[in-house]
Amino acid sequence: MSDVNVTVTSGRVTRDPELRYTPSGTAVMDLSIASNRMWSKDGERQEETTWVDATVWGKTAESLSNIIKKGTHLTVTGRLKTNSWTTPEGVNRSKLSVNADTISLSPRGKPEAVAVGADDSEVAF
Repeated sequence: MSDVNVTVTSGRVTRDPELRYTPSGTAVMDLSIASNRMWSKDGERQEETTWVDATVWGKTAESLSNIIKKGTHLTVTGRLKTNSWTTPEGVNRSKLSVNADTISLSPRGKPEAVAVGADDSEVAF
């Protein structure tokens, strides 16, 4: 039996994403998202920001590359992936990122949003 690995994160894109291609020609786009949590404690407003890296693949990356910009509010649904590497100094490093399955855009001032899935289907809601 396979374990469940699903994550949902919403927030604002922190920099303009850049579309690139793998040597085999597959489109890939990396995003950095700032997700803010706000609450009150003893009547004082508290805020915490979590920075999340996400990767979008294939036609979804291509179709969203001209739409997503720094400041775009979106929701990413996908699976967590551990990326590991060794620095030039020989230090082993790792970080979690999200392999995006679905990106939901929330245009400012509009009640509807558009979700683009891994199969490149679009659903307005």
